[in-house]
Amino acid sequence: MCMAIFIILCTHVIKEPVVREADVKNADGGLRLDLGIRGVWQPQVEALFDVKVVDTDAPSHRTRSPEAILESGAKEKKRVYEQAVVERRGNFTPIVLSVDGLLHREAEHFLKRMAANLAHKWEKPYSQTYGYVRARLAFAIIRATSLCLRGARVKWRSGLGMDDGAPLYSII
Repeated sequence: MCMAIFIILCTHVIKEPVVREADVKNADGGLRLDLGIRGVWQPQVEALFDVKVVDTDAPSHRTRSPEAILESGAKEKKRVYEQAVVERRGNFTPIVLSVDGLLHREAEHFLKRMAANLAHKWEKPYSQTYGYVRARLAFAIIRATSLCLRGARVKWRSGLGMDDGAPLYSII
């Protein structure tokens, strides 16, 4: 979502924490999560998060309800990461959401907790901060979806010094 919100709330925020190092001998690729924040669920305990965005309108999901799709995504994340996070003595929370903005119950609980902490810190009503957090999440989903569909917004440069096209005649 937005690292600035997490940095405002928490003292220890890690982007892409490594839960298990890669093991070359056993061909184990290791495990890396999306976000680690200390003190979200319990004081001085690291909460680790992994985000999964699901297209609930995909043809492969037509027979299931959106809630069931999100639940299976959360179960898959827990199957992969939960044991390694417990060994690290942390808490794992899968953030599973749809491209339409539908949240899995654990992601919803996390957003409510974050909004409550922001409301306390900013001395604003909970309803305003929750609306702010949901709006930031909506924009993050739109940005991620756009990035997946369109690609990066960085202009391609050849690196050959042909910004104005003048050297093109020397190549031809």
